[in-house]
Amino acid sequence: MSKKRIVILDLASLGIGEAPDANRFNSVGVDTLGHVCKHANDKLQIPNLIKLGLGSIRWDNEIAQIPQVANPSAFYGKMVNCINTKGSGAGLREMFDFDTSVRTLSTMDLMSEKNMNISMISSFASYLENHDDAFSIQVPNDSKAFVELSAQLDVQFNGLIYCQPPELKRFSMNRDVAGYAEQLSNLDAQIPELIENLSEDDLLIITSSFANDPTLNESITREYLPLIVFNPSNQNGKSLGIKRSSAAFANAIAQNFDLSDTDRQLKPNFLNEVL
Repeated sequence: MSKKRIVILDLASLGIGEAPDANRFNSVGVDTLGHVCKHANDKLQIPNLIKLGLGSIRWDNEIAQIPQVANPSAFYGKMVNCINTKGSGAGLREMFDFDTSVRTLSTMDLMSEKNMNISMISSFASYLENHDDAFSIQVPNDSKAFVELSAQLDVQFNGLIYCQPPELKRFSMNRDVAGYAEQLSNLDAQIPELIENLSEDDLLIITSSFANDPTLNESITREYLPLIVFNPSNQNGKSLGIKRSSAAFANAIAQNFDLSDTDRQLKPNFLNEVL
């Protein structure tokens, strides 16, 4: 059974440890979440992400301040980018591009062809916002991003809502570890209200389109990216394992909204695991 609305919260810059090909991108030893925990001490307080299963993703490399939980309320896993570059825009393209039987299109284009609602809330005119049929809301800070997200949830009852709060990645680019920890904590505090505004026909996906370890002098780091999927009608969270490409997003969106023009299996994917 598909969902009427998918909400994506992109915590851009949040990585959770070096990817298998980190050596190719000058990223050996990177770990945004782990290093921020180590250097920021008690400034990082993210109980809601922990409850959803963030700590359970790192069962094999647990962080003391971000423990596993026995019964996470969301499905949890991690994914890696396959694209041969580590630019922030490249991550978005891998997440949202979809291979049709004829050519590669954005899932936004495919949704537009079916007159589906698409809203994007971010600070900049990105790759995603170059689609004429998408409703774009530019925001200067994270507080405004969540205000606009809440407002959009009140008026858009189907389709796709994408939100990338802008401040977290700014702290990562500025190498401000303490500020990064505090801002991630602020974002975490917004999650309960976001969940409260969801209906049974929604799917909330919390992820990161790219990683950037603020403790290192390296712009954009090659890391595993978190994948947390909250289904209001199924809160018995389980592991989603590792998705070997962030194209799992495009595949899940295409399957949920019946965008595919072929009968092939859409892999990697996670939709059937969370419904």
